Amino acid sequence: MVPWVERPTIEVDLDKPLAKRFDSVPPEAIEAGRRLLAGVMAQVPAAARWLAYGVRIRTANRFQAETPALARLVQADWREVLLANTSYDLTLAFLGCSTVALPTPHGPVLARNMDWWPEDLLAQASYILRFGRRDKLQLASAGFPGAVGVVTGLSGQGFAVALNAVLSPDGSDRTGYPVLLFLRRVLEDAPDFDAALAMISQQHLAAPALITLVGNTNQQRVVIERTCRRSMLRWPHSDEPLVATNDYRAMFPPSESAGAEIYQTTCHRYTALCQFFSQHRPDRLVDDAELLYILTDPSIVQTITAQHVLIRPRQLSIRLFTPTRLMQEST
Repeated sequence: MVPWVERPTIEVDLDKPLAKRFDSVPPEAIEAGRRLLAGVMAQVPAAARWLAYGVRIRTANRFQAETPALARLVQADWREVLLANTSYDLTLAFLGCSTVALPTPHGPVLARNMDWWPEDLLAQASYILRFGRRDKLQLASAGFPGAVGVVTGLSGQGFAVALNAVLSPDGSDRTGYPVLLFLRRVLEDAPDFDAALAMISQQHLAAPALITLVGNTNQQRVVIERTCRRSMLRWPHSDEPLVATNDYRAMFPPSESAGAEIYQTTCHRYTALCQFFSQHRPDRLVDDAELLYILTDPSIVQTITAQHVLIRPRQLSIRLFTPTRLMQEST
């Protein structure tokens, strides 16, 4: 048995009114989303609920119609849903991720592990959320019922984004734009790779981040290293693989960080990914199984790895897998 399970897709028709937009979500997905929301909110102090109003103001009510609709879906308060979608800004210590962007004869492929807690509840609630209008893809994300923001996503305009957590000496800034909601905005608003790059480089953010951006040509691969107010670009050398874990590589010297396991292992995972792809050539096809075996290798996978995601922007293809062991725990 392979150590991963592919997850289904939930189609969201943007041509439908909000009240009917999520009618296609199956009951078991709703229940899994409800369990995940409860697990996330258990880590958020009750006193933090007021932050939802600040998020609503900071995002100029952009998500205020969708958030109550999702809250009704999972039988929760809209403030809980909004706070869950700003969990990156609130709980950096629980997020990790390992990401690689490779050149191939058919355009780049982005492969990544999402390391997040509670990993079992997230894996069991994980679905591809595919938003379309008139049968044309607008955006897709590796998310869950109740997700508004994006950690790993694909734009219908032919580019993809993936977030890796990082701790910055500059700290966080509650006046900035929540990172997950911002990435959703990028996927919705940017008409192409260059516009997405400009948006990600310039936006004032609520938390530091490493954001891998991949377009539909092999030259369109970059890691945008972000503090809340500053950015620096890290491009691959020629056709080399582009790797991101949980350290700055251009803006600040990388280091073995103390604290959570994901930070203690970041340099090790970075080195392992570089070694796996050290002989990669841009004229060689890389199939999904090969990528998945690397993502699930003991040197890469973490105890809190909840998702494996593969995106090929030129083909507008996104696939989501979860660790088999975490799905077995739900039975």
